[in-house]
Amino acid sequence: MIELNATLWLWVGAVGMALGTVPPAYKFLTDAESRGYTAVLALVTGIAAVAYALMAQGYGSIAVGGNSVAIVRYTDWLVTTPLMVLYLGLLARSGLRIYALLVVTDVVVIVSGVVAASVDGTARYAAFAVGVVAYLVLVYLLVRTLPRGADFQSGDVVATFTTVRNLTVVVWTLYPIVWILAPTGLGLLLPNTQVLVLTYLDLVSKVGFVVVAVGGLQSVRSLESARITAESAD
Repeated sequence: MIELNATLWLWVGAVGMALGTVPPAYKFLTDAESRGYTAVLALVTGIAAVAYALMAQGYGSIAVGGNSVAIVRYTDWLVTTPLMVLYLGLLARSGLRIYALLVVTDVVVIVSGVVAASVDGTARYAAFAVGVVAYLVLVYLLVRTLPRGADFQSGDVVATFTTVRNLTVVVWTLYPIVWILAPTGLGLLLPNTQVLVLTYLDLVSKVGFVVVAVGGLQSVRSLESARITAESAD
């Protein structure tokens, strides 16, 4: 049974994610030129809103080998974090190969977290270490490899990319620290506090990402309009 305080924070997460879905959903319905971009953004917070609503109603965890695994949260991350990487790839126009490498690395990070939460002892910390190494590789790909292979079409796109990329890297780096401090690691955080912190990080990471990205849609719209005009001329 989820305690009241944890349930409250989970509902805060559900409402916050739902509100964060409104701007990209509205843009998706009203702006055809940026629809491919806004669809990705709406899915990021929309899926998270559903996940938080499920967790708030007590459907968040399953028992694996005596451990409670937050399967709904991990499933949310497994779907939404590649979508966030996809959006960065769309801005960078870096190509399928780099995006595939980013997604595979991201999936390794999340799956390592699931394994670490499911086992005990040395195996738990070994899985966590694999996840940390994979995350460091992911950061390198986002900070170095992706920009190097990018084909940015304007300074405004570069600014939007840099802002959402930096926000993502900074916030995502805090998750392993929470894991160490939470009951999964040293046990310094109470379960309710862990839920509060993870909800806050998720909101900053996803809603912050979406808000900044929607704010930068004007440059994306201009590029898409120019591309469509060029294709029509050909």
